[in-house]
Amino acid sequence: MLLVLAIPAQSRAVVPDRDQVVASAAGSVARAAGTHRVKPTATLVTVGSRYVSAPIPIRGRTAHLGSGRYRLVVQRRMGGQPMWLNRDQQYVISGGYRFSPQHVATQGEVAFRTVLYHRGNRVATSNVVRVRVVPRSSSATCASAPSPTTCPQPASTVEQRTVETANCPQLTVDTHQEERTIGWRWSASDLAWVPAPSPWVTVPGSEGQRAAGLADCVKVVDGIPAGATLPDLRIKDLTKCGAGDLAATNGTCFKIDPAAPYSADFPSLEGRKLLKFGVITINVGAGPSEIVADRSAADATDWTAYQNYYGADGTLLGSVLDPGVGFFYAGDGHHHWHIRDFDDYQLLDAGGTVVARAEKHGYCIQDNTTYTPMQGQPGVPEAPVYGEDTSCGKGLTSALTVVHGLSRGWGDTYPTTLPNQAIDITGLPDGTYTVRVHADALGAVAESDDANNTAEVKVQITGDTVTVVPDTSTGGLP
Repeated sequence: MLLVLAIPAQSRAVVPDRDQVVASAAGSVARAAGTHRVKPTATLVTVGSRYVSAPIPIRGRTAHLGSGRYRLVVQRRMGGQPMWLNRDQQYVISGGYRFSPQHVATQGEVAFRTVLYHRGNRVATSNVVRVRVVPRSSSATCASAPSPTTCPQPASTVEQRTVETANCPQLTVDTHQEERTIGWRWSASDLAWVPAPSPWVTVPGSEGQRAAGLADCVKVVDGIPAGATLPDLRIKDLTKCGAGDLAATNGTCFKIDPAAPYSADFPSLEGRKLLKFGVITINVGAGPSEIVADRSAADATDWTAYQNYYGADGTLLGSVLDPGVGFFYAGDGHHHWHIRDFDDYQLLDAGGTVVARAEKHGYCIQDNTTYTPMQGQPGVPEAPVYGEDTSCGKGLTSALTVVHGLSRGWGDTYPTTLPNQAIDITGLPDGTYTVRVHADALGAVAESDDANNTAEVKVQITGDTVTVVPDTSTGGLP
């Protein structure tokens, strides 16, 4: 028998509301080898070569079917599939047929054909119709169907900022410029484009520095902030002076200068009999002691002072107004700004009466002495934070802002070599006296313990000689 596949002239079907392009229908008409019989045929009507996301109709006709039942099977093959897959079937007779429309969800090329069976044997195969499935053009908008396709992506922008880092112990502010790009990403939860900024990066060559002012170094609050680490100011044992004072006093930490030499800074002390000794003020608290102050103009005498309070991580928590603090500029070998009467030196007679006070009235508190028992502990800096070159406005007679500080675990030494580091004992009779030194005598610094600020020792004065009375030193740090 000879198989003949034919494409009728009327095979160009019209499908309402769909783009249609005639697909080639490969096939031939099967004719009988003899004249006594014609083989059955099955023809698939073309449905157009381009379909837009819609059901695809399957219809055609059969011819030359003899007696018995004939089964017609619709087969489909997707673009990359090697095999034909059965999709639907029905029993037919000669004439037209129609199957339920085929639904194709995947975009791309799909092929259809029909196969005719009689008594379980394949007797005819139709032509192949190929269809390309494309998405339907959408009329959705960002408002009706928000998606990355319907919602336009905003343009990227570049942001810049100035970053300033205050270094208040050095009264400087480091500055630099940073920039970042604000891109966008689609948020499936918000159904919108949301900002997607890149990390901030430093602009090359933008680094700079300026002088710090009070606004950079204070954070005004009404009271001591919760979590603040407080300082604790103590006086070191008056018989445990530094190496320089030990050498200058023959190991006793005290000496008498019977006739003080002339000093341009303190001319009134010339020729006076002075009891000289060194004093070391140490901060053994949990946080630094820091006072920042400023004034309105270079010739102003009124200063506004604040005590700064820090957290355990070094963050400035707040600054409290400190109205009892006064400043003045003086020499005493340092030429910087002093807090007036920060420490108090007294000489008491055997009856406990104060008979003389220190000639020193100004103090620049700074880190210049390590306190060995605390070195290496948490929060104790390895190097001075409040140094001689930066604290107290050294040499800056026109300074508008000054800072005085003492780090945790550091001390400030006033040695006997300073001309006014002394008590004037001119005219006092020989005898036993008590030398008393009180740290932060004005209470300018809020501390964790205000009851441990005093150190005392008894001395015997005989003419131009002073001797420490053994086992009388009290209150001082070892």
